[in-house]
Amino acid sequence: MAFTKSALAAFVLCLAAASASAGTADVQPPSLRFVFEERVDLEPAEAAGQNPRGAGNRIGITGGTISGPMLQGTVLPGGADWQLIRADGCSEIVADYFIRAEDKALIHVRNVGLACGPEAKRGPYAHATPVFTAPIGKHDWLNKSVFTSTIEPVMDAQGKLRQVVLRFYEVQ
Repeated sequence: MAFTKSALAAFVLCLAAASASAGTADVQPPSLRFVFEERVDLEPAEAAGQNPRGAGNRIGITGGTISGPMLQGTVLPGGADWQLIRADGCSEIVADYFIRAEDKALIHVRNVGLACGPEAKRGPYAHATPVFTAPIGKHDWLNKSVFTSTIEPVMDAQGKLRQVVLRFYEVQ
């Protein structure tokens, strides 16, 4: 998207005014607003082999549910969670999939994050930054904010990862 010269100038002036006022007042961290939760069903992990940065891993998405104050619906099968398992005990995550809202709107999700197990030097950690592409209309609000998510693994009786619970928060 290209800015016109006048739109770019207005944008730069807004940024300058915001940074100038931030220096004179107490800067408050942004707050988070819970918007929805996904329970995502997963295929067994599929090793993709070693690469120069670690070990690749693919986990297929088979479906799931969405519930929350701002969105309800389903997670569609066919997406995947691509992982780079690093030597430090952490995994870089890129999940790419679609969800369908109750009103049948199709929304693309790309959730990029980091997950570290308890054995990692950093300790347990699992967060990501989702980007949504939603149709203009009822769900357009997803296109107009920054979000963060938490990731909670759900293991089966054999200790295998079979589901993840993601909680999505809008940065206010």
